[in-house]
Amino acid sequence: MRYRTHALRATGIVLTSAMLTGGLLASAMTASARTAHAGTANATAPDAATAHATTEHAAATFTRADLVRTTDSFLSHYYDGGDFKTSLSNPAAIHFWESSFDRQTLTDASRLTGRWKDKISEAYYRYENTHSTDRFGNPKCWIGNDTDWNDDYSWAIQFALDAYEATGDRHMRDQAKWHVDFFYRDYYDDAHGGGFWRERGTKDQKDVPSNGFAIAAAELARYYPDATVHNNPLNTDRTYLQIAQDTYAWLKKSFLRPDGGFENSFSGREWDDNLYTYNAGVFLELGANLYDLTKDDTYLADGRKVADFARSHFTTGSKQIIVHEDDVGGRGLYRPGAVNDYEVVFKGIFLRGLYKFITLGGQDAYLGWLGDNAQSAYDHRTDDLPSAQFDRTLTDGRSTGVASGLAAMTYTLAAQRLSGRIEAETGQKYGTARNESAAAASDGQLVGSIDKAGAGLEFHNVAAATSLTFRTASANKGAKLSLYIDGRFARKVHFPYTGNWNSTFADTTVRVSVPDGATVRLQYDTGDSAANFDHMTVS
Repeated sequence: MRYRTHALRATGIVLTSAMLTGGLLASAMTASARTAHAGTANATAPDAATAHATTEHAAATFTRADLVRTTDSFLSHYYDGGDFKTSLSNPAAIHFWESSFDRQTLTDASRLTGRWKDKISEAYYRYENTHSTDRFGNPKCWIGNDTDWNDDYSWAIQFALDAYEATGDRHMRDQAKWHVDFFYRDYYDDAHGGGFWRERGTKDQKDVPSNGFAIAAAELARYYPDATVHNNPLNTDRTYLQIAQDTYAWLKKSFLRPDGGFENSFSGREWDDNLYTYNAGVFLELGANLYDLTKDDTYLADGRKVADFARSHFTTGSKQIIVHEDDVGGRGLYRPGAVNDYEVVFKGIFLRGLYKFITLGGQDAYLGWLGDNAQSAYDHRTDDLPSAQFDRTLTDGRSTGVASGLAAMTYTLAAQRLSGRIEAETGQKYGTARNESAAAASDGQLVGSIDKAGAGLEFHNVAAATSLTFRTASANKGAKLSLYIDGRFARKVHFPYTGNWNSTFADTTVRVSVPDGATVRLQYDTGDSAANFDHMTVS
């Protein structure tokens, strides 16, 4: 990601760049020690593509069918054989870090609706085949260009993990793991107190975006809970969970202001205390994942502070629609251009973090706000393309801006209470569990390989129920797995022998009390025997 930087400043003191060497900044100037700045409502003129301004609408009246229709329109207008066009007026492929957001948005919509699965693999391999080279011991290393910044790769990694969740293609997960290991091994150290460097060649700046690797580390912790990665500068070995926790603690100490604002970077050049929705989203998503893994309420308290600040600071109108970024000490609040400004995607990154915070953290209080933003983007659509600026109807938009509107719609629908029939492939997988193709399964996929200790399938935000019905296939006689409700063991669930793993299914109903908003998990514990899952019905 590219962004502007501004003169170094602290509480009433102008510091020279010489003070930033040797890690002095981390101890002398953390965000919690700085005076909070109030942004000024000094937005720039509307983008040239703007037709008219906003009117308020009721939240979340769109449906899943509307999401399918608008996503189809997005693909028709922007998708190009695995790449995404920059805008309607610029058909050139957008830079891969932005394209990763487009691809991730498509993947999330696919996981919710069951559509466009072929395009997920096409998009992944288009990226890999056009950006990889035999390097650093990996014949498919993505780092073919040494001028790309590290955060660009963190986005590609996060897309690869999302694509793995949707497809079960282990190569995607293997590649994500290899690249996280690569960057942690040599580009994370204790300069400025911790964190990943922004660039590999010139180690003189650390920022929030480049520490998005920690989100990927938290996700990898679900698959590799005991694996460690060696760090050369620190000569330590850390698990993926520890990498994520270390990075979170450093981000919080370095950039989180007392009022919930989240600053951007420090370096040997200049201080950047600008406030971007992007950075707030990275912190929210990382914290949500860490809460899910540890159940430490500190992550929720931090997240509420950041979300509440964003809600009051970056928004416009009574519905608090996100439209601004903040050039602190400069022009103040400004509106990124809808067509030529990559910053138009920042709010989409924030809303992804907010969605994770709502679902993984159980923070339903923010669901209405998420829905208001999604509805506004949808209401201001043109040719079934959600508005890249959410509150204005446009004649053109950067693909990532339009994708931000689609993401908001997807996340609003996905954050509703889960009830009725829930496809297994939409759940969170742990350990060896993965999506697998099966023609006889509903929607053509099931979740299999729940056959090792710690492997499991988890559903968040399940509606109150008195029974759960699981549709399974198993070639094991005596198949059984362990059922957990909100992290507590509920019972063993026994599944019938069907004679195969993917073509004959049977239903098993268990009577169990499920509180509203619960997390339901089926897990392979010692003594269990595997079954493959098609879907779960909540009743």
